[in-house]
Amino acid sequence: MPGWIFYIVLNMSIASCVVIAVLFLIRLIKPIPRRYIYPLWALAFFRLIMPFTLSSGLSLFNFTGGLVKRLVDIETITRGAVYLPASIDIVMMNAVGAVEGYDPIVYKAESLRRIFAVSSVVWVIAAAGALIAVCLLYSFTCRELKNAVHIKGNIYRSEMVLSPVLAGVFRPRIILPSGVDPESDPGKMILEHENVHRKRLDNLWRALAVITACIHWFNPLVWVMLRAFFRDMELSCDETVLKRGKYGIDGSKAYASALLQFADGRSYIVPSAFGSSGVRVRIMNVLNYRRMTVIGAAATAVFLLSVALVLITNPSFGG
Repeated sequence: MPGWIFYIVLNMSIASCVVIAVLFLIRLIKPIPRRYIYPLWALAFFRLIMPFTLSSGLSLFNFTGGLVKRLVDIETITRGAVYLPASIDIVMMNAVGAVEGYDPIVYKAESLRRIFAVSSVVWVIAAAGALIAVCLLYSFTCRELKNAVHIKGNIYRSEMVLSPVLAGVFRPRIILPSGVDPESDPGKMILEHENVHRKRLDNLWRALAVITACIHWFNPLVWVMLRAFFRDMELSCDETVLKRGKYGIDGSKAYASALLQFADGRSYIVPSAFGSSGVRVRIMNVLNYRRMTVIGAAATAVFLLSVALVLITNPSFGG
C-alpha cells in the first residue's frame, strides 16, 4: 500500500510540472498584474494534492503526446465505492506507466514493485523529516515572538524582528519592529499590507504550500514554484494595497520607500515579512504599477479563466 501511495504522488508530481511550467510562462506576460496571477498557483497545488479531476477535451494534457500512458476512472480505484453518472467522467492520469492492473494493484514486473516499495520508504522518511523541521522552525518562531508587547488590537511590537511580520495562522498578529509608528503614514501602509495578508488568509496558504512541498520534496520544480508563489503573494499584496488606497505617484514612492527601509528584514517560513521576498522586484513593481482599464481587466480575466480550464482538467483520451 505505501508503494501504491507513492506511485500516485509521483504521478501527481509529474502532472504538476506541466502546470507549473505554463504558469511560469504566464508570469512573463508583464501587463498581467500579479494579483491576477497569484490565485492561479492554486491550480498547481491542486495538481499536487488531488489525483482525480474532470476529464475534458479542452485539457492541455490532450496535447502532451505520450506523457499520459493511461487514464483510470475513480470507480476503478475506489472499487465501486464511488459511483458517478455516465455523463460525469472523473479520472486519474497515469504518467509513470508501471502498473497494468488497478483492482488489485498489479505492477508490470516484480522489479518495479520492489523499486516502489523501497522508494516509498525513502519518500515517507524524508517527507516526515521535512515536516518535523518545518514544525520546529515554526515553534521556534512563535517562542521568539511570545514576549511581543501589545500596542492595540492585533498589533504588537517586538525587538526580535527586523521587519514587520504577520505571525500566526489562525489568529494572526501583526508584529512591528522597534521604531515603527503605526500612526505614521509609512506605519499605516505597513499595517494595510499586513491586513491584506490577514484577510486573504495568506499565512494559512503559506503553511499549506510548505506542507505540500514537503510531500513532493523529491521534485525540484516544486521548490522553485514555492519561491515564485511566495514572491507573487507579496507582489499581489502590494498591488492590492495600492489599488485600495488609491495612491498617486507620491504615495507609490512612499510605499516603495517603506519597502526599502525593511529590505534587510528577517524572513520566516510561515509569517510573511513586509520587507522580504525580492524587495528590488517589489519596488520596481510598485513604481511601475498602473491601474487596468475595465476592458483590460475583463480580457485578462477571460484569458486566465481559459488557462484555468485547460490546466485543471484531465485529458479525455485513453482507456
